[in-house]
Amino acid sequence: MNFVFAALLLAITTSLTCALPGTFLVLRRQAMLVDAMSHAVLPGIVLGAFLSGSTYSPIMVLLAAIFGLIVVLGANFLQSTGRLAEDASQGVVFPLLFSGGVIMLSTALAEVHICEDTVLTGDLNLLALDTERLVVGNLDFGPHAMWMLLIVLLLNALFLGFTYKVMQLGTFDRESAKVIGFPIRLVETLFMVLVALTIVVAFSTAGAILVIALLVTPAATAILLSNSLSRVIALTVLISVVTATIGFFVAWHFNLATSAMMAFTDGALFCLVLLAINVKRKWEARFSSLPPCLDEHLADAKRD
Repeated sequence: MNFVFAALLLAITTSLTCALPGTFLVLRRQAMLVDAMSHAVLPGIVLGAFLSGSTYSPIMVLLAAIFGLIVVLGANFLQSTGRLAEDASQGVVFPLLFSGGVIMLSTALAEVHICEDTVLTGDLNLLALDTERLVVGNLDFGPHAMWMLLIVLLLNALFLGFTYKVMQLGTFDRESAKVIGFPIRLVETLFMVLVALTIVVAFSTAGAILVIALLVTPAATAILLSNSLSRVIALTVLISVVTATIGFFVAWHFNLATSAMMAFTDGALFCLVLLAINVKRKWEARFSSLPPCLDEHLADAKRD
């Protein structure tokens, strides 16, 4: 598998894996929880890489996911005390964990080969060239990072497929879901576990900062275009593929950072869609206030 094809597949896989759970995170107004979790997984990644000697091992994924969940559990505990609001409780927990990871990288565990710049923005191109690849016979099926992302993508798709009704009602009318008897707490906990796994496997390609854009922005754009949950999910998937592809080829042509260009493309598309919607509403408002005679004239013109 040549570099360009491997990098393109890795870009699309990363974008898709992040975008799918991102739909419900945006609808549940938990988008900034991603920010907290994406920073909090760093000490787990560092410890897991130190213990296993690899950034692709199950030990690393498990430890990093646990640290990501600590943010959720810790923030919920602090909020339950009544002393801190939700955003403040997250703001207390995740800087503590992230700074601990940075300290470990720069001191006791400096031998762990994780660049501090990569922690923030990832390095998709480097992973596409990674020597740790899935090779069967003489066939090269790409880097391990891509297959880890595909496994988590499949888990996300299966989970949302099986729990769609619970997630749908729990998102828009949580109290009714409880009354009906849906296992809301269990489903939400499992969902947070999958979000943590998604952040962990996308960390190497997108880093702690850009992974937020890949999780949130495609879903935010899709929500501007539709009020139907099923259509929003479909649009989110489509947008994530399109922006990843455009972002990759622009970055490759102009020799730019791929992950950053993907995130920029997501943001640019969101701004364009928002601008188009606002322009459309202004035009509709202007024509809706036309004098009755002119309004009738336009209606006759349309019939002709």
